[in-house]
Amino acid sequence: MLPSAASTNREQDPTAPSAAETARTILDLSESGTLCTSQSDGTPLGTYTTFVLDQLGQPILRLRSDAVHTANLSREPRCSLFVQPSTHPARLLARATLIGIAEPADEVTASLAAAEHRQMAINSVGVDAPQETDLFYRFAVTTCFFVGGLGSTHKAEEVTNQAFQAATPDPLRHDASPLVHMFNRERLEDVLRIGSLASQQPFEALQAAELLWVDRLGLYVYVKPLGEDGVAIRMPFSRPVRDERDARSMLTLMAQQSWELERKYMPVMPGLLEPTLAG
Repeated sequence: MLPSAASTNREQDPTAPSAAETARTILDLSESGTLCTSQSDGTPLGTYTTFVLDQLGQPILRLRSDAVHTANLSREPRCSLFVQPSTHPARLLARATLIGIAEPADEVTASLAAAEHRQMAINSVGVDAPQETDLFYRFAVTTCFFVGGLGSTHKAEEVTNQAFQAATPDPLRHDASPLVHMFNRERLEDVLRIGSLASQQPFEALQAAELLWVDRLGLYVYVKPLGEDGVAIRMPFSRPVRDERDARSMLTLMAQQSWELERKYMPVMPGLLEPTLAG
């Protein structure tokens, strides 16, 4: 049985990862964000910062010891961190503002974060280059202000701390971008056939199609029929996928299913073959 397409205008789509899971996913795919702290007169100040994640998925911020935002946090630890992946297509997925409290990390956490940050910023120069005087603050998330991109009504929603902590990043998060780029570059006919299946439009009626994102539950595909505006469509998988190899097989199967539907192909079952005389 083929899965049915779900429009991106559908709220709380059960065929897609939850807002909490997507928030955890984009946080895991990001290495920097905008930290907003309060100045002495109460004016909010947004500044660039980089971070790594601890074992609980909480950001460990790298701060300059002499930076304004560091001084602000010493006076008022309540702050927010805006996060959105910097690269395409991940940045299409969503964006989030984490709200919480940033305080100095313990010695072990700071040491681990410093080592990970040095590896992450190995080619950085100037103000972005790691320094011995860097400070590391643990950002304890209390709530998440989430705005979905793909697969949403683009309305902001609040993700509670309980939901955020209970969620896990999507298992395909690091494989999705390479997989999307590969299919769009090397297997465009398959993408068009998936777009045909998702939009229920004939293959020949499509002007263009582009794979946008893949997660454990399904995919997003942009479809533009001839003479019509393009639209992004959510297409669920018939079952959750486990890894990149499984997702690649599922995409191939969906393209094959589309081809068979278009041609009204009916495979011949061995049990239905006409008997033949032997000898």
